[in-house]
Amino acid sequence: MTLIIAGHNLEKSISYGSTWCAQNSDTEDLPSMRCKGLYVAADSSITTPGTNGTRPILGEFRKIYAVPIKVWKPSFIELYFHSYQEVFLESECFVAIAGSTLTAQHVLNLISEHLGKIRISYERDESYGAPGKYILIRHCQKNILNEGQGIDTWDEDMFTPHDYAGIVTADVIAEIIEYSINEALSSARKYKLDHEALKGMYTEFAAGIHCPKTGAHKLFTFRMRDRLNAEDIIEVYAERQEIHEGEVAVLGMRNEFEARAQTLLVDSIRAGTPPANEIFNFLNQAIDEVRQAGNSVIDRPSVLRKFIDGKLTTAQFQR
Repeated sequence: MTLIIAGHNLEKSISYGSTWCAQNSDTEDLPSMRCKGLYVAADSSITTPGTNGTRPILGEFRKIYAVPIKVWKPSFIELYFHSYQEVFLESECFVAIAGSTLTAQHVLNLISEHLGKIRISYERDESYGAPGKYILIRHCQKNILNEGQGIDTWDEDMFTPHDYAGIVTADVIAEIIEYSINEALSSARKYKLDHEALKGMYTEFAAGIHCPKTGAHKLFTFRMRDRLNAEDIIEVYAERQEIHEGEVAVLGMRNEFEARAQTLLVDSIRAGTPPANEIFNFLNQAIDEVRQAGNSVIDRPSVLRKFIDGKLTTAQFQR
């Protein structure tokens, strides 16, 4: 099992601006809080099903990963597209995992590959005389620049830094992460897995992203779902949900601890207290409770990491 808790780290602000309190009409009398990045806290125990229930098999397992983001801009020789040789934007996001480590590793590999090879391209409008637009695509997507390489010519005033302004957003990054997860999960379809096998591969993810366009910090969860396809085969897919300010994302032992974590967050906001440290203390309290119940399905070392402006750092670590 796993316990991961993530959210927006809110701090007192002298003005409301874009705050959780301002977004909730019934909290106008509460302290104004503004977002100062994201936090994510996690335990480090790895477990496996046993004859007497779930039991731990490994400790000190990392469950929060910094994933580099690289957006590449096209290069030209005279008026002809040549290749992608220069990085237009470089940052990182974080991905937290709870569930099957084998599934998680496969997914993380694809997320890293796709986020490291994002490309700027162009999409023509089919309407006569209408201008096209600049877009971000995955390296594996159909690309008009590659299709016309050595044939099509592009004006010198196209593909300039001004054209790319605002093209990279947190939502686009989240879409690529969602695609990567679903591409990884799609490989399970050919094996016609039953519900027991699907249960064994179940994994959920949280991703924190800093939006280069708006400066906002966005948090998303990706939880696995299953459905019957046209061939009556069970297929799995990821369902994306944005977690807003004033909400917590809980992975792993969600039924046991999500409601209490949410209450703690609201109480912290009411008190005008930044929630990150409060949540980390709560996670360690949860570990103690599980231990006292005679189990170690979640365990220390525990870690609190903060994500600010596209950089993931360790804030606290407890053995």
